[in-house]
Amino acid sequence: MASMSPCTIEKDVLDAMKKFRRLSNKSTMAMLLRCDMKTNQVVIDKELKDMSVEELIDELPSREPRFILHSHELKHADGRVQYPLNLILYIPDGCGTNNRFTYASTANSVSEASGITRIIEFREDISPEWLTKELQKTY
Repeated sequence: MASMSPCTIEKDVLDAMKKFRRLSNKSTMAMLLRCDMKTNQVVIDKELKDMSVEELIDELPSREPRFILHSHELKHADGRVQYPLNLILYIPDGCGTNNRFTYASTANSVSEASGITRIIEFREDISPEWLTKELQKTY
């Protein structure tokens, strides 16, 4: 049985997260991270650029959790445009207790390593409307 302790984040993943932060002010993009239960490490699953919320949702597995570093274009009423960074903790229904515990206990480490303090968490099917609304609440 796999360990239920938090996963570690290796230097190559830390470096990729730092690079993501530097690039994130230019487009809507996401980095999907997963916990490798065999090695007990956070690894990069996918990197997506210039995608919509709908495309992001389509990339998520239906029964496996993910951490999502996300930068999106946010247009304000006064004409300003921002690309805020968010950390999304995606734990779908039916993923299993071990996965739930591992991801929940690793979330703070991913938040600290990425420098993103706001964690948006969802545990059920996500809609583009809900995610867009959650992303806009922050700013």
